[in-house]
Amino acid sequence: MDFKKIKRLVALVENSKISALSVEENGLKINIKREMPGSVSYTVPSVESVPVHPVAPPVPEPAAETPAVDSTLIPITSPMVGTFYTSPNPESPPFVAVGASVSVGTVVCIIEAMKLFNELESEVSGVIDTVCVANGDPVEFGQTLFLVRPK
Repeated sequence: MDFKKIKRLVALVENSKISALSVEENGLKINIKREMPGSVSYTVPSVESVPVHPVAPPVPEPAAETPAVDSTLIPITSPMVGTFYTSPNPESPPFVAVGASVSVGTVVCIIEAMKLFNELESEVSGVIDTVCVANGDPVEFGQTLFLVRPK
């Protein structure tokens, strides 16, 4: 069996809904099995059975370069899972914004969890350098909400 015929059989499995195909020709048996969506492997019995992947695995797209975070900044993290709010109500200004000075005990946001609105107080003194979450976004436990440049 020539290589072109094997490639056609692999393409047949890739482009159809079948998950396996066995072909025997002139004493040579080829088994082609789909192991996961988009990936096909086949083995040719010989001294050892080696899976061959005729389709190159997907190349991950390069991640956008994340800017280097200043190591002197101190994160304020979420103590719970909930929804992040910058102010006590939609008509009020935010508790803090970039450039605002905070001290220990300053309310920086509200996290709503199960209809309870919890004020989050700063545990550090400094200036808000970055607000990492948008108003109304869901937040996870331990997620960074603000970065503070200490005084």
